[in-house]
Amino acid sequence: MKHTALAVLIIMTLVVLTGCASEGYNMQKGAAIGAAGGALAGQMIGRDTASTLIGAAGGALLGAIGGNAVDQHAQKQQGQ
Repeated sequence: MKHTALAVLIIMTLVVLTGCASEGYNMQKGAAIGAAGGALAGQMIGRDTASTLIGAAGGALLGAIGGNAVDQHAQKQQGQ
């Protein structure tokens, strides 16, 4: 558990730092951050691989939806 949490924390930090370096692509960044957060939450709740994978999938989906909404909003603002 400690090793998994540490690995997810490192991955999340790298994703956030990488995301700050470039503009746009919020859907991909949201999916990556959501997957990492979901995997961590799934591991903490279920304490098994299946829970971790389900959490990662759910987090990636929610993160992608949120990031896509941000991308659409930004495109709408640029069009005005």
